[in-house]
Amino acid sequence: MTARTFASSSDSIIIITIIIILLLAAPHIYAQQAGVTIKEWEVPTPNSAPHDIVVDDRNGTVWFTEINANKLGKFDPGTEQFQEFDIPTPSSRPHGLVVDENGNIWFTEMAGSKIGKLDVETGQVHEFPTPTPNSGPHTPIMGNGVVWFTEIEASKIGRLNLTTGTIDEFPTPTGGSSPYGIIVDSEGNAWYAALTGHRIGKVDAKTGEITEYPTPTSDSGTRRIAIDSAGKLWFTEYNAAKIGSFDPKINEFKEFETTTPGSDPYAIWVDIFDNVWFSMTGAFKVGKLDQSTNTVQEYDLPTPSTIIRFIYADKDGNIWFPNSNNNKIGMIMQSSQ
Repeated sequence: MTARTFASSSDSIIIITIIIILLLAAPHIYAQQAGVTIKEWEVPTPNSAPHDIVVDDRNGTVWFTEINANKLGKFDPGTEQFQEFDIPTPSSRPHGLVVDENGNIWFTEMAGSKIGKLDVETGQVHEFPTPTPNSGPHTPIMGNGVVWFTEIEASKIGRLNLTTGTIDEFPTPTGGSSPYGIIVDSEGNAWYAALTGHRIGKVDAKTGEITEYPTPTSDSGTRRIAIDSAGKLWFTEYNAAKIGSFDPKINEFKEFETTTPGSDPYAIWVDIFDNVWFSMTGAFKVGKLDQSTNTVQEYDLPTPSTIIRFIYADKDGNIWFPNSNNNKIGMIMQSSQ
């Protein structure tokens, strides 16, 4: 072997080594099918099981719950830096979260039966116990001066007043319905999906009266719920492998089949283009329903066995998701935007 050949081989080894180091150090970037790019970042605490995720659209900060680690996570997409905040109640199993107008984070503690508030200025956490013990507060959403939330164990809808800290509860008409996801319409009314009740419901913000609407498919397993710019409700039918919609203006349901059998659609959100995004935990994929064509497109995910329990679309049309099975958070960027 000549000196020149040896030098070339050594240079190749060095270059390959540098590439491997860079790949390991960088976030997982994966160019998916035409039209999207997917990025993922590893959460600092191992086995934290990131569960729900939101974005503060004022500054782009990403927040998520770490259900196994009893923490809230914060991620700055600009610097790609993480920060984590401990929750005072041990083993509280933080589940859902939402951002208020001041950037404070409100979150549910499923095992602690509390609603928590993280003051972003001080880093302090304040907690508010639910009136019903062992209620299993699940998913929160911001309303007009209140936080609405589902109580999956108590089959109630909760409402926390941001000014007084008091909590009102509203039992669902269908007993044992397991209210799961929740969203708020333009009038401040709360709409929820009842997982074992196989229906969606509306809580009138003024009267507290609840009206429920069973889905056309029985045993549908309605799980998460979202709303589009026209006020139409969208929800996942976990048991039926379908995406459902409900137009409250005409009380009309529609259902859309996913193209993958046994897809187990779970999370759902609507982006700024009125595309309906949803996760499929049985197929380890993400789907997009284009309302203009009523067609569904499905995307594979870069990490095997990805489980996405919540989806959030930011003001730029990026889709953020927690990868609870692999201790990551991720983003889907649409090139069409």
